[in-house]
Amino acid sequence: MSRAKYKAKYRKSQLKSVEVVEGEPIEHKIERVVSNKEPITDGAPSIFTERKDGVVSAYNIRTDRWEVATEAMDKVSGSIQAKRDAKGKVSKTKEESKSETKVVDLKGDNVSEAKSTEGGRKAN
Repeated sequence: MSRAKYKAKYRKSQLKSVEVVEGEPIEHKIERVVSNKEPITDGAPSIFTERKDGVVSAYNIRTDRWEVATEAMDKVSGSIQAKRDAKGKVSKTKEESKSETKVVDLKGDNVSEAKSTEGGRKAN
């Protein structure tokens, strides 16, 4: 008995490699900025707020993140529920249009004048 040989088909991944770029060492960058007298453009965004405004909850380490997360999830669940309700309204209008269509009753006695050939008997 010979068995059919087959090659396993391997799927190629859709993932692409990232182009690798080596960064500039910090020592070289500092030397370049100082020697060329360039302004420092890199850095993190400023999170300073005026004292009268108080501490922004996004930057406050003492903020209860659970409350922020629950508020965000309430908004998300509300939008999902709104989408569901919108789909329900669309299907209701389709049901209403179906109820408005006319139904023709074909169970009448004299629907057509053709004679039945039931059982293959010939009519005399």
